[in-house]
Parts: sequence; C-alpha cells; structure tokens
Amino acid sequence: MRPALLLAYVAVLLAPTTTAAPTPKVQRTITDSTLVVDASDAGTTIALSRPSSRLTRRDGTIDLGEAELHLARARAKFARGLANFEANTGERHFLAPAFADPSLLPPFDGSAQEAIGEAVEAGSDTSSSASPARRDKIFGESGIRLHGIPDPLPAPSTESSAAKRRAMRKRWVPNPKVIANPKFTGKGGSSSTAKTGSVGLTNYGDGTIFYGSLKVGSQGQAFTVNIDTGSADLWLPSASCNSAACNAHTKYDPSTSTTSALVAGKNLNIQYGDGSSTSGVVYTDNVNFGGLTATAQSLGVATSMSSGFQSDPYDGLLGMAYGSISTMGTTPLFQNLISQGKVAKSQFSTYLAASGSELYLGGMNSARYVAGSTHWYPVISQGYWTLAAKAIVAKNTVASLGTFNALVDTGTSVIVAPTASAQQFWASVPNAAPYGSGGYWTYLCATPPNIAFAFGTGFGELWTVSPQAFNLGRISTGSDRCVGAVVGADIGINAWVLGDTFLQSVYTTFDLSTNQVGFSTLA
Repeated sequence: MRPALLLAYVAVLLAPTTTAAPTPKVQRTITDSTLVVDASDAGTTIALSRPSSRLTRRDGTIDLGEAELHLARARAKFARGLANFEANTGERHFLAPAFADPSLLPPFDGSAQEAIGEAVEAGSDTSSSASPARRDKIFGESGIRLHGIPDPLPAPSTESSAAKRRAMRKRWVPNPKVIANPKFTGKGGSSSTAKTGSVGLTNYGDGTIFYGSLKVGSQGQAFTVNIDTGSADLWLPSASCNSAACNAHTKYDPSTSTTSALVAGKNLNIQYGDGSSTSGVVYTDNVNFGGLTATAQSLGVATSMSSGFQSDPYDGLLGMAYGSISTMGTTPLFQNLISQGKVAKSQFSTYLAASGSELYLGGMNSARYVAGSTHWYPVISQGYWTLAAKAIVAKNTVASLGTFNALVDTGTSVIVAPTASAQQFWASVPNAAPYGSGGYWTYLCATPPNIAFAFGTGFGELWTVSPQAFNLGRISTGSDRCVGAVVGADIGINAWVLGDTFLQSVYTTFDLSTNQVGFSTLA
C-alpha cells in the first residue's frame, strides 16, 4: 500500500484525472498506454514460496556479502542471455554493450539455432530481420514488428550470420542491427482443454527469491523451481549427480519416466558470476505446471552442480523469458503450453507479496488487482521483457536519466541501474550516501524516498515502489541508516533491471500474444 502522503502529492502532480478505486496505487493521466476493461479469469494458480532471506539477516540488517554475490550472479545471467541471443538468432541484441568479452560468447551452434528457428536467410524482409521459419519458431506466426524499436533496421545483408559473428568476436561495435519484435501468436484457448491456472509461489525471505512447484515425467515427480522472467531455460539436478549440492535437492531420474528422451548433441552449461556452475545434458519429458501439461518439454538435467547451489531452497530454475535467450536453444515451458493449446490466454501474471504469492497461468487473477486499473506497455525488444521507462523521485522526474530501457525480471531481487545512472538517481534523494564498493546506497530509515517509475511512450502513469520493499535492511543493529534497493552496477546490459523490489508493488501480467507487459494496482 502506498502512504497517504505519497497519494496526496501524486494526485496533485497528476490532477485532474485519478483512479476511482478506494485505495489506488496508481494515478492516471491522459496517455497513449492502453487501459483495458478487465476480462473474466479462469486460470491456474501456482503458489509461490518465500522462506528465509539472503540479502537481509534475521535482525533486519543487510548482508552486504550476499548482496554483492547476488549482483555477480545477475551479471553472469545477462551476459549469458545476450550471448545466447546471438547464438540462437545470428544477431546482436540491442541491449548488448558496445564491446563485449569474446569469452562470454559461445561457439555458433547451428543445431541450437535449428531448434528454435532455421538459420538467418540472406535477403530477409526488412520488416523483420528473422527468416520466416525463425519468426514462427521463436516468436510465433505473424512476424509483425512491434512499436518502439530503438534503431531502424538497415537493408538486408548478404553476409552470412557466421561471418558476422566472427567479425563481432574481433571487436563489438555499437549495435548495427536490431532484431525486430514480431508478435508471438500462439493460439492459446483453441483446444477444448485450454484453461488458466495459478501456481503458488514461495517467497525467499524478504522477497529475494520466489519459487513454485512443478511435476515432471510419467510418474509426476515433484520439484521446486525459481521462477525467472530474466532467463528462458528449465533445468533440474540429475539423479546421476552425487555432489553435496545435488544431494541437497530432489533429483530428476529420466529412467523412471516412460515419456523421457535424451536429446543428442545438446548440453547444459551455465557459469555464474559468483563462481558457481551447472552442467549436464538435455532431455525431453512431460512437465505438469499448475495442472497444465506440456508434452515433450526440453529440460536441462544437471549432472554437475557446484557447492553454491547447496543452500538454495529450490531444486532448479524455470525461465519465463523469450526462447531467443535460451542456453539450450529450446522452447520455454510456457510457450509450449501456448502452442499445445493448454492455456486459455497467452498470458501469465505474478503476485509477489510477503505471503500468498502466486504465478497465474493463462490470464489474470481478478482477486489480486483493482478492476479497471490495468495499463499495457509494449515490449520494445525480445528476448527479455523490455520496456521504455523513466524514474521519478518524490515529485521530480530524474531528468538527467532521460528515457531508459528497463527489464522486468522476477529472477533479480533488487532494482539494478548502470553505475552512472544510479549515481544520478541517488543524487535526487536527500541524505543519500554510497555504502561499500558494490554500488549500494543508504538513506535515512525514518524518511524513505518516494520512488516511482513510468513506462511506455506517454509516461502518464506512476507505479510506486513501496517503502517496505525498497528497504533492504539497516546497515547495523540500531543504525538510523537503511540500504536502498536501487543499486548501481554495470552488469553487462544497457538497461535497468526492475526486480522483485518493484514487482512486489504491482500486479504484473506478461502477454506473449501482443508482446506487452501490463501493470495493475494491487487489490
């Protein structure tokens, strides 16, 4: 809930139009974002869990070491995702930095690209740099370009994708070409069995991680997975792995499932910034998620997990981003549910809270948000859920930041900004001071900053971060200074990352049929 003072000044700032709901969390002005009439819901609810905290200790103080490790993992995740995008599509993602370490780029894998789309064809239509086959398999059938592409596409090139990748490995340059954003047009709801569903989520402590459950194989073996909209793969520990990290979790045994099949020539290999790693093979099997079953779903099976995973409260990871950033070059679980006609709508929604958190499959849960409060914003580039954004502190837009790209990521705990942007952001907060050397900042606990974000092209709606979610903890017991959740770190991607700190303050819906993200006022 937003403080009364915040509601008052936002109402003055945005007068005369306001939301009619009794306890609004967003004030509306005339804008070009889409305000929709809420449709009836009939989805699957999956509970999300949240046990003890990592970033915040039991005494309410921040664990700076864990906080810095969290950023290291985020840095590795996004570097891996950008490299995967290039490997899978033959193109650079426009959020990639001007120069990149070639060691972060995997060898060009033709089989990986084939799994989610055929090789880029010379002479593609300039409305989309992806070939027709690749548009269908990565993004859907229509191949329609979305609004908000950061850079215009040049004329088609006759140079091969492999040759372009070799040139990029020598020296990355400012993005020469941007993959267009064709719409994903999975026909969810065409089947008589299509429905919606909700998956309950467990909240890891103060909101650092949210995870839920799914079942795999003909025996319906249950696993817990971290729900991550900033990656695209599903992976689980293997029964053949006997390390301490694997033994601490439920392990997948494909030999007990009559529906499992090894995928020859594909491997799982993930390196994290904190030194941990996961490697293994790839299988297909039936996966039941909230009562919805995807057949022949690809999943990584980790035969090796480093010790960093031993204390994780979940068994594996479930990526909910676009398939173009898949490490394994495979189709994500939710997109398979859509293409197989298992969901009524090509949408999933998140409700992240101290308790009762959930992932809702196939639409929106009307019990979780205020009717009529939903606004939709276009995804400006895939495969991340990327929006155009602005930041607001108190009544003032941080003008020096201008408009920036923002990734909506349930797999990141905090709000991460490029170092220079974070410094400008915190300069707008009274009595702010840097804390440590990892990009964290402190503020006076008694006067938390009023921080909001606006999205789209009109930037008419303000979506405010709650003071409780913004506070990562005091710097020490009894201190009057708290650590804020806007962190300055150059994590290898030209964007802000809006993690769970922001997402706990809104009801969020991800729409693969229109390539939009919707925010709604919490009920």
